[in-house]
Amino acid sequence: MSQRLLQLTASLKPRGDITAGAGEDVIEVSAPASTAAKVYEKLRTTIDYQEEHLLRRNAILRIINRYLGSDIPLDKMSENLLKELVWAGYLPNHSVPVKFAHDLRPIFDKYDSLFRAAEELHGKKEEAHQWILDVMSSELEYAISPPVGDEALASYMYEEMKSRMTWEESINLKADQKDLLLYIAIHKTLLKSNRATLRFRVLTLYYPDWPGASSNERVQEISSNLNNIIRTIEKQITHPVVLKLEVLLSRRAGLFRTLRDVILYKPEEFPALLNDPREMDLAVRRELKKRTSKFRVRLRRTVIRAVLFLFITKMFLALILEIPYDLIFVGQVAVIPLGINIIFHPLFLAFLSLTVQIPERKNTDDYRDAIRALIVGADHDIVNLHMKRDHFGTWSKIFYFIYSIVFLFVYGVIGVLLSNFGFNIFSIALFLFFMSLVTFFGVRIRGSTKDIVVSGSRSSLIGSLFDVFMLPVVRAGRWMSVKVAKINVFIYFFDFIIEAPFKVAVNFVEGWLAFVREKKEEI
Repeated sequence: MSQRLLQLTASLKPRGDITAGAGEDVIEVSAPASTAAKVYEKLRTTIDYQEEHLLRRNAILRIINRYLGSDIPLDKMSENLLKELVWAGYLPNHSVPVKFAHDLRPIFDKYDSLFRAAEELHGKKEEAHQWILDVMSSELEYAISPPVGDEALASYMYEEMKSRMTWEESINLKADQKDLLLYIAIHKTLLKSNRATLRFRVLTLYYPDWPGASSNERVQEISSNLNNIIRTIEKQITHPVVLKLEVLLSRRAGLFRTLRDVILYKPEEFPALLNDPREMDLAVRRELKKRTSKFRVRLRRTVIRAVLFLFITKMFLALILEIPYDLIFVGQVAVIPLGINIIFHPLFLAFLSLTVQIPERKNTDDYRDAIRALIVGADHDIVNLHMKRDHFGTWSKIFYFIYSIVFLFVYGVIGVLLSNFGFNIFSIALFLFFMSLVTFFGVRIRGSTKDIVVSGSRSSLIGSLFDVFMLPVVRAGRWMSVKVAKINVFIYFFDFIIEAPFKVAVNFVEGWLAFVREKKEEI
C-alpha cells in the first residue's frame, strides 16, 4: 500500500504549462489586445458558467469550431490557437515557444480526416461533428498541459476502489466492463471531467496510441468505424451504472484530493508521514481545513455569479417578454407580479445556496479515520463500498404514480397562489419555469458539499418534507437545464455574433501595434 502511495508522490510533482528554453522564439501579444481578450473571456464565462478547470478546454473548443468554418489554412490553425490562448490569458505571455505550434499540427491533421468521415454519416453528421470537436479540444488541452498528476491520482483512486468494492451478483456485467464503468465514474467524481473529456479518455482506453501524431493506419481505422466507435463510447459514458457509482464515490473523492494536498505540501517529507500516524493526522487536519476554507470562498463566488446572472436574465426577460405581454393582452403592467418575478428567484437561489452547513469537527474525524484505512489497507465503512441494484420491483410503478401526483399537486398549488397575487397565465408559466431551474441549481450547489463532507447527514422532518414535495421541482429543473443549455440565446449571441468579429478586431490591433513598433525601430 505504501509503495502505491510513493509512486503517486513521484507522479504528483508539480508540472507547469509549456515554457520556452533560453534563446527560443516565443509567442508575444500586446497588452491592449490581451486586456481586451481577457475582458471578453471573463464576460463570456460569466454568461456560461463552467467549472474553472474546464475553462481553457471550452475556449479551445470555441476557437477550433470557429476555425473550421473559416478560410484559415490547416497548417496555421495550431499557431493561431496558441496566440488566442495567450491573448485570453489561458497561457502566459512571453513564455510559449513558437515551435510548439509544430507539435500540435499533427493533431489538426488527423482530426481533419475524422471530420471528413463525419460528413458521410448523413443523419448523424451534426452529432458526430460535435463529438469529434469534443475529443479534439480535449486532446489539444492534454497536449498543451498534460494532467499527469490528475491522471495519477485517478489511477490511485481506481486501484483502491476496485479492490474495496463488492458487486451484487445480480448485476450482470463482465469484469472488464465493471472496471471501465468504475474508471469513468472516478473521472467524473474525482476530476470532475465533463462529457467531452470523458469521450477523449475512453477513446484512448480503446486506442492507447491515438494521442499525438497517430499512424495513418490508425486514423483510417477510426475514420472507417467512426459511427460504431461513437455509439460504443457513448453507451459506456451514459451507462446507468455510472450514475449509481457516482453516488457512491462522490463523497469519497474528497479523501483522495486531501491526500494529494498532504503529499504536495512537502513531497520530500511525505514518506516519513507514512510511518508517523500522529503527524499524518495533523497533516490531514491542516489540509482539510485549507480545503474547507477554499470551498467556502468558491461557494460564495459561485452564488454571487449565479444570482447576478439570474437577476440580469430576469430583468432582460421582463423587458422583452413580460412587459410587452401585459401591455398587449392585459392593457397595463402588473407591477407586483413583475416585481416578484424579477426578485424572488435570485433571492431564493441565494437562500438555498448560502444556508449550507459543514460539520467540521465530525468531518475531520471521518477524514482522519478513512485516510488511515487507505494508507494501511484496512477495512473501513467509508472506503469499503457495495454496489447493488435497485430493489423496488413492482413498487416502482406505484412510486412513479405517487411522484406524478405530487408533481401536479406542487405546481398546481403554486399556480393558484400566484393567481391570487394577480399573476396572469404567462407570468405564472415564467415563475414556474425559473422556480424549477433555480431549485435544481440551488440543490446542486448545496450538493457540492460532497466535495469535502465525507459522511451524509440525516434529514430532519422539515428536510424530509422538502425532499418529498420539492423533488418533482428539482427533477423538472434538471430536465429544463439541459434544454435551456441547448437553446441559450446569450451563448449563441456571443459565440456566433460577437466572438468572430471581436477576434478579428483584436488581431487587427495586434498587427497595427506590431507595425508601429517596427516603423519606430526604423527611425
